[in-house]
Amino acid sequence: MQKPYLQGFCLVGGTSLSLQIGHRISVDLDMFSTEPFETAELKSQLAEDFPTLQVVMERTNTLICIINEVKVDFIRFKYGFLYPIVLENNIRLASIKDIASMKLDAISGRGKKKDFFDLYFLLQLFSLPELLAFYQAKYHHTTIFHVIKSINFFEDAEEENDPIVLDKNLNWEKVKKTINEKIQKL
Repeated sequence: MQKPYLQGFCLVGGTSLSLQIGHRISVDLDMFSTEPFETAELKSQLAEDFPTLQVVMERTNTLICIINEVKVDFIRFKYGFLYPIVLENNIRLASIKDIASMKLDAISGRGKKKDFFDLYFLLQLFSLPELLAFYQAKYHHTTIFHVIKSINFFEDAEEENDPIVLDKNLNWEKVKKTINEKIQKL
């Protein structure tokens, strides 16, 4: 992320969380910017550095591409970051608290299995009320009821493959059980 054209971007999502807590293998990169960016210009600069660049989708403030067989999303994130960016080996990472709020937002949309696994690990670091407070701070325009209802709606994720987690004793049933137990304590 030392390239000048990447200076406005921050790594978010499962990969950023994985780099900070080492819980699972992540296979894609989510790069968010709080500022608008010229998609065509970014694509051109990436193509110079990565000749095998494949564009999957391109629209205003959004570029989804494949770079060296890795899916990379460049997206303008209108909500901003509430907590300081973490700088690790010249990589700008969203804070775990910001990632937690984004994970809850993703789950409230349509949760993928990897998001529930990430939530399980976040629940090892924070209480569910703390996670919900992070969410409300970032997405204050939404109600918390929908999030609470969504975080134990696992049906859409059931058929997906489990992510590769480093804790070999962890499985999907344990993830669901733990999340349900945390909800019951609310």
